[in-house]
Amino acid sequence: MFCGRQIVIFEHHQFSGQSFEFYRDQPDATHMQLSSVISIKVVRGCWILYEKPGFEGRCIPLEEEGVTELPNQWAEEGEETSAPVVIGSIRLAVRDYTPPQIELFTEPAGRGRSSEYVDDTEEVGRFSRPQSTGSIKVHSGLWLVYSDPGFQGLLAVLEAGEYPFPEDWGFPSPAVGSLRPVRMVRLTAVLYEKAGLEGRCAEVQGDVFSFARTETDPSDPDNHGLNCVESLKILGGLWVGYDGEGFEGQQFVLEEGEYLDWTDWGGTGEKLLSLRPVFMDFCSPHMKMFSEPDFSERGVSIDLLEPLDNAMNTRYGPQTRSIEVLAGVWVAFEGPGLLGQQYVLEKGLYGSPEDWGSSHSRICSAVPVILVRIELFSESGFGGTSVLLQDSLPTIPGGFSVRSCRVHAGSWLAFSGECFSDHQCVLEEGFYPDLRMMGFSESDASVLSLQPTGLELSVPALLLFERSGLRGRRTPLKTASVNLQLTHISVCVCVCVLIDRWVLYEDHNFRGSQLLLKPGAVPDWPKLSSWLRIGSLRPLTQKQLHFRLRSKEAGLLMSVGGSLDDIKLMRIQVSEETGGAEQIWTYQDGQLQCKVVTEVSATRYTTDRNNDLFMIWLGVSAGGQQFDKHQIIVNEFHPDKLNQRWTLEIL
Repeated sequence: MFCGRQIVIFEHHQFSGQSFEFYRDQPDATHMQLSSVISIKVVRGCWILYEKPGFEGRCIPLEEEGVTELPNQWAEEGEETSAPVVIGSIRLAVRDYTPPQIELFTEPAGRGRSSEYVDDTEEVGRFSRPQSTGSIKVHSGLWLVYSDPGFQGLLAVLEAGEYPFPEDWGFPSPAVGSLRPVRMVRLTAVLYEKAGLEGRCAEVQGDVFSFARTETDPSDPDNHGLNCVESLKILGGLWVGYDGEGFEGQQFVLEEGEYLDWTDWGGTGEKLLSLRPVFMDFCSPHMKMFSEPDFSERGVSIDLLEPLDNAMNTRYGPQTRSIEVLAGVWVAFEGPGLLGQQYVLEKGLYGSPEDWGSSHSRICSAVPVILVRIELFSESGFGGTSVLLQDSLPTIPGGFSVRSCRVHAGSWLAFSGECFSDHQCVLEEGFYPDLRMMGFSESDASVLSLQPTGLELSVPALLLFERSGLRGRRTPLKTASVNLQLTHISVCVCVCVLIDRWVLYEDHNFRGSQLLLKPGAVPDWPKLSSWLRIGSLRPLTQKQLHFRLRSKEAGLLMSVGGSLDDIKLMRIQVSEETGGAEQIWTYQDGQLQCKVVTEVSATRYTTDRNNDLFMIWLGVSAGGQQFDKHQIIVNEFHPDKLNQRWTLEIL
């Protein structure tokens, strides 16, 4: 199972005092009470610490296995260095192994001569003179750009994007002296010549085109001294092994872990003869398969955002002659049900079956890498036996006790009682090495049932009342509050969740006992909870979703029609299912947008507040019975009209 991103910040040096764990961007981290010298452990990913909330102010980049102790670097000159460190916000800047790339231009706005860099460059320019740089484009990665050679002088931390003028990266003059990318720990595999991790071994961090070639050519710079691999350890990243030289033959997906012999990687022979890492980007996996070579639209095509179990059960069929992987890493299989020979497909274009290593065009099933949603362990620190879940578990299996877990996708509720009862804790994507980190404070606590929190498409909104029965002074909230008392709410007797789901905590800074509330009213909070107060609260975070909208009356899908060459002539209509991106929609911050126009149009459509699984657009209906039969019509909302009701089909 591939590990998620994580950073741990400790209150004092030498990893002592209270610890704070983060698995995603933190727009406001000022709730941390830190000393003048703190310690940091970067578990996975590269992060940026910002001086102020909202990712503003000065910043400090952090690499994996990099800085361990950090004094107060933001203390002004003459200010006491014993002042506590204050971190305003935290951003995850590098989350995968995509190769870094930066381009420098001699003129502003991307004009003039350009130079590309993909690695550390101690001197940009000649004879210790910085290169004149009028603009910069960061294609990928996080880069440290210095004004002087030797990684000296002014420092700018640049994320992916365009910087048309020197002022945009904070330099007073158009000069760059040196630069280097901030990297995750390199992809690493330890290879053994014999089964059982025995015999000669070698550590590699990149492609191995042929073990036999390196054995016979001692002068080869990639010589590893092995003529084959019968067992291996994957220490970092995702790799693909081949039973033929030159990345030919049968392919095998290798995740982090140990492979004692060929049976562990599912091979048919005892050896691997070539090996390479996969540069991963698992955000919103998307793949399009074509029945004709070279992505021709003359045949049929199918868009995949989720696993495909059997292509023969679709209108598309089992013949695939070209593939475009738009995002993520996919594994395609010859047979249905994820069976048969497998092919690893990274982001890019595959114009014919030969491009993905096949001699024929048959693909019946496919799956994006990483499917398991939550992984439970019987010992703290992710040790002992494990149980993999993709859905609710009303009762933990007999003899198994949950002591730690890894949440790979979605949000979950862990309960101390069976059948989703008693004390609950909210588990979002990340690693929880013990019960305390999950939110259980009692030493004898147990996890006896789990369930996913489900999905919600809405903009968060909540009301707090001073008196029971929705009476008294009310305080509306739309964002998180790390300390409710600081919002001048002295008494809270009634809670009304208007939209979305909210997590309430007994203590401030999102600590203590937890309770997840869905839309609805709690007219008398003291009767529901034994808490003396609500210390802090926040909306439940959720990744962007992809879904289809099906008319309850016609049974057809909401689609975007027309040519992308002229957005103004495109129209919204209902049509039969095609599997195309024109029928796939996304939702964010109260707005809907069709996937097919995501990159070419900013046109969006506002959703109705009454957001259940059926009513998505206020007064939007499928057409009538005449020429407008398949058109989408904006009309006054009527609760009894089926042509105004839509079913969400989450992908």
